[in-house]
Amino acid sequence: MLACLSADALRPGVAPMADAPVPFPLSPALEMLFGTVHELVLKLETAPEGHATLRDIGLVIGRVLDLLEEDQAILGAADHLYEAAFALQDIKDKRPRSARVTEQAVEIRAEALHRALAGFRKSLCSARPNARGQAPGLAS
Repeated sequence: MLACLSADALRPGVAPMADAPVPFPLSPALEMLFGTVHELVLKLETAPEGHATLRDIGLVIGRVLDLLEEDQAILGAADHLYEAAFALQDIKDKRPRSARVTEQAVEIRAEALHRALAGFRKSLCSARPNARGQAPGLAS
């Protein structure tokens, strides 16, 4: 189960600390949807053509938000996550056409995306399900 993890814990090949606290585990539905977002972020980093993946990230974030009571911190973190994903895809699109776009610039955007993903995960720790999120099979 994913807990309130740091950006490093969400990067491939970086194991979370074994003794990290699990103060607010997510409901199974949110856990599954966050896992999908996480997988899509990893795919966006490696996919040569990431526009479909970027669209899917937006769709899954929307599904998460549809299950929750409105919360400005969660909305802000969701916006930040999508903006970071868009920024990564944008720079990846420009890289083949511009010598000014370096691999280091792409890596910086990827790091920013992982920080945004961690921020989104952290914001979900205080999420409260709305009526749709409390439907049978969705609540914790």
